[in-house]
Amino acid sequence: MNMASALQYFVLITILGIPIHECKVVFQGGKCIIEGPCFDLNMLADIAERVSKDVKAADGEKILLRHKFFDKIREKKNLHICVLPKIIDLFQRVLEETERKSSVHRGEKRNYHHELIHIMDQLESCVYEIKDKRCNMLYKESEKLSLPEIPEKEMNRKQLAVLQLQKLKNASERLSDVHIQERVMDELKTLHLYMRGKGFRKNTYNPEEA
Repeated sequence: MNMASALQYFVLITILGIPIHECKVVFQGGKCIIEGPCFDLNMLADIAERVSKDVKAADGEKILLRHKFFDKIREKKNLHICVLPKIIDLFQRVLEETERKSSVHRGEKRNYHHELIHIMDQLESCVYEIKDKRCNMLYKESEKLSLPEIPEKEMNRKQLAVLQLQKLKNASERLSDVHIQERVMDELKTLHLYMRGKGFRKNTYNPEEA
């Protein structure tokens, strides 16, 4: 595909309104390649399901916001970037805490629990790096700010991000609590849905590596 054809392709995409920000379009060897995300989130979902398959649905308040509220955070890159590392950190710490007493990998050829801990490390590298102080400011705000007593559906994006950070911090401070561990392991099943969004980077094509 020459430069003129590529330009025509881009104009056509723009006219049709196709959301190219959701997938990285690159040209390699004359072919258009739509690259996937930084990490295979379907694999995350599959292994998470195996690890938490024997965990009963936990009672009590959820740690992760309901999807329809978290979606507002996912749509704002600078908020999603700040919240994702805190989510990954909590889930990784609980996985490390529960690995010793987990019976999931016994009798299996693969230690799915251990694999999932490794996956958390990989996920961290898939979060965009923020180069300013906005995250630190948001973290400090979440520690001091008392949110108004209004329903989550009435909160704006920033208030929801602060609420999510406060929930994660409260859970982190009670990590030895079995109920917190059960809650995290239960919510592990839908963790991949929280990774998708503006803060989770896509693969990029480097022609020098081709």
